[in-house]
Amino acid sequence: MPVITMTMGTGQLNPEQKKMIVKDFTDRAVEIMKLPPQSFTILIHELNHDAIGVGGVTLQEKYATLK
Repeated sequence: MPVITMTMGTGQLNPEQKKMIVKDFTDRAVEIMKLPPQSFTILIHELNHDAIGVGGVTLQEKYATLK
């Protein structure tokens, strides 16, 4: 069973966008791998912004300077 994993910061997608990601990723994987849709599992991992670092600072710190 193929598993497609996506990791991002919390709050980047709303529930409707998550549904779209799951459907679109599944559809594309079916097209590429020629397997039935029920073969695929899509995991969306959401991390708090203090658990993601970019360029030596956390996203929490980076977003704080943008406000």
